[in-house]
Amino acid sequence: MIQSAATKYAIRAVCYLAHLPEGTFAQVREVSAALDIPQPYLSKILQDLGKKGILSSSKGPGGGFRLNCSPTETSLYTVIEAVEGPLGEDECLLGLSICSDDTKCPMHDFWSEIQSAFRQQMASISLLDIVEAEQRKVAAIESGRQEK
Repeated sequence: MIQSAATKYAIRAVCYLAHLPEGTFAQVREVSAALDIPQPYLSKILQDLGKKGILSSSKGPGGGFRLNCSPTETSLYTVIEAVEGPLGEDECLLGLSICSDDTKCPMHDFWSEIQSAFRQQMASISLLDIVEAEQRKVAAIESGRQEK
């Protein structure tokens, strides 16, 4: 459940692509520069998201990556799961190999609840929700600058 740098970069990149007009491709170097993510690392992440069906790609001039799913129907959890894999409840917070519903570690019940709540919350947030929140933030910042 604790996300990696790859997951954070994937979320940022997918949201960047969700900002673009529908069907618009963005090249890796453009996304990399805009988000300050190392290009080789981002390229691998975007390719992996393409394999999972979240993005599509096109080669040649005008090519790159684009969102292959609806921002309103794609949840944040979908992106997280595409990078991290299924977030299983069988992962022991304490790292014990024999932690399960039958042989619980001291944190098992708490951790299971936290993981379930996390999955539910992330599944309830669409990519469009994130894009709109970012747009409101930018508008508020710009409005504050104009008032000065």
